[in-house]
Amino acid sequence: MDFTFKLEGESGRRAAHRERVRGLTAFLEDRGDEPYVVHDVSASGLALVDPGGTLVAGTAGRLTLRLGQKTLVAGLPVLVVRASGGELAGLAFGPLSLRQEAWLDKMVLEIQKRRIDLRKARDAAGNPEHKKTDRADEQT
Repeated sequence: MDFTFKLEGESGRRAAHRERVRGLTAFLEDRGDEPYVVHDVSASGLALVDPGGTLVAGTAGRLTLRLGQKTLVAGLPVLVVRASGGELAGLAFGPLSLRQEAWLDKMVLEIQKRRIDLRKARDAAGNPEHKKTDRADEQT
């Protein structure tokens, strides 16, 4: 028996869940020390803020990801798959080593875990049921 499963609204364009990381920058090897702000990242690619429209679709290269001054991973093969000519550029990761692939998977999972923890903490802080109150039906 053969069947397919597709979620409503699923366009099939995204291969992995994307997450935003404040302060994450990318440096392309052939661009020198010109940093690109990372708009979002996933295990299969990332989007870079490219206000100058310098990235061209079809261009291949290698990049380094940094958080602040700390280099997280270097030498990631990338291909520019979408360039808007002045806003965002979509890059797909090329063939990754097992170490690079594991590192990216771990990074995205850690980001998701932290976001879930923050959401739970925010919801708990704003939930009135967690606060002790005097209820009329509980008074004796």
